Amino acid sequence: MKHNALNTLLILMAIAVIGTVTSLSIFYASPYVRTWDEVDFTLAIERFDLLAMQPHFPGYPYFILGGWIMNLWMNNGLKALSAFNALVALSAVLPMFWLARRLSGSGAKSLLFPALVASSPYLWLMSSRPMSECAGMALLWWFLWSVRYALDRPASLLRHGLALMMLGFLLGTRLSFFPFSLALVPLWLNLWQGPGRWRKLGYAALAALLFQLVWIAGLVMSEGTLAGFWKLSIAFVEGHFSEWGGGIVSTPMPIGERITQLVFRNLAGSALTAGSALIAVALVLLVVIAGGSRIFLRIRSGAQSRENRQFIYGLVGCAVVYGLWALLGQNIEKPRHIVPLLAPMFLLLFVLIIRTTEQLEAAKQPLPSVMRAIMYGLLVGLIITQTIYGAELQKRQAVEEPAVYQLHDYVRQIQDPFVLFTWEETRVLHYLGADYDHDRIYTYSYFQALAEANAKRRVLLTDHVVQGFIQQGKPVQGHLKQIAEFTSEALFDPAYHRIILYEWVR
Repeated sequence: MKHNALNTLLILMAIAVIGTVTSLSIFYASPYVRTWDEVDFTLAIERFDLLAMQPHFPGYPYFILGGWIMNLWMNNGLKALSAFNALVALSAVLPMFWLARRLSGSGAKSLLFPALVASSPYLWLMSSRPMSECAGMALLWWFLWSVRYALDRPASLLRHGLALMMLGFLLGTRLSFFPFSLALVPLWLNLWQGPGRWRKLGYAALAALLFQLVWIAGLVMSEGTLAGFWKLSIAFVEGHFSEWGGGIVSTPMPIGERITQLVFRNLAGSALTAGSALIAVALVLLVVIAGGSRIFLRIRSGAQSRENRQFIYGLVGCAVVYGLWALLGQNIEKPRHIVPLLAPMFLLLFVLIIRTTEQLEAAKQPLPSVMRAIMYGLLVGLIITQTIYGAELQKRQAVEEPAVYQLHDYVRQIQDPFVLFTWEETRVLHYLGADYDHDRIYTYSYFQALAEANAKRRVLLTDHVVQGFIQQGKPVQGHLKQIAEFTSEALFDPAYHRIILYEWVR
């Protein structure tokens, strides 16, 4: 009786956490458009135009479609995208629960898993912003569940087709999640082992392609012609990997420093803990105690089914490939690019905790019982801590003005004639309707020509522009006079949380 009452209490707590997260995501939806990408997505709600970067390639059509539908009721593109994120994230509770229950065998207590993921502060912050990562994460859970569902009956056309359809929704929402398509490998290996292997694999590959062509065809039609779409896609890919994408080719950063930033700042410092030492300690303790219990108390892993093992191996493979993609091909300055790794990390951690605690319970000895109570206490404590800390972050994100907004407020008060040169800040300034002269600058020689064009006009530039000139090996010392500095929370604005405004001294 006492055991059942405790389980009921845990389930009610999980439901309360999920409801709180969803409600606050909508209530505290960020009123600010903080980044270049957020401007792209917000403008796309009013007019979808890839050439005008509304949004930028590859278009994220399902995300924009969801925001557009929400905007029919809300009439605010920024809020509509955030609300869509919150609702899709809520829908992901189902596949997370089903996956956790299937892999851990914990029944209704598996509802603790979606509560753990939903309350994760960094993921929660993304659900209240107009960015596609949150919707992508939600669809990633639906896709992973559909693969595991299909593994039970790999010959079922309905189940297999569901997995391929979910992959289409996933990549049409967030194409950069493509490494997780490798989760299909165990499913296709099952097809390979049966009769008619080539025919079945051929049909599966064709169906996968057709589900991708649905959203690609929509983008082609929006662009007008296949040739125009192809040229645009080639230009974007070349620019991403050679100029501005932040990958290993376009960003001059030693590979060791890049790994350090990815693992410690992006993954551990932001995505997993959102800067909270308490959350970090709880996660470490859970891993250490669960792993230590298995080693020192000689707990053997409960027998996982063949299908579960196949799914877990595939999931680990996806995580490794995505980690390499985030390291080499994604913008290292933006921690949000590492968040897909939280899916396998949280799922495997939860399965480890639950299966360990259940085997400790079966031992019926004092020490195992204590260890089991500690692990459940840490898990519940982690969820509650994340919820409290995440709610505070939600509120702060909704009320604290980004540094780029502060820059805009400052320079528009300047009475003297001036021109402002920026980096990516220009996109946000355009969105804010800045009526003063400002421009994004790339090269030092072009900057010199514009700066000298009107000697009576003050020349202002941000620190990101200055850093670009320094990387080009240009002499800037002696020409800079700092006139202002603007700061915001680095967790909300990782690349532009600190903006220094300089005046160029001729």
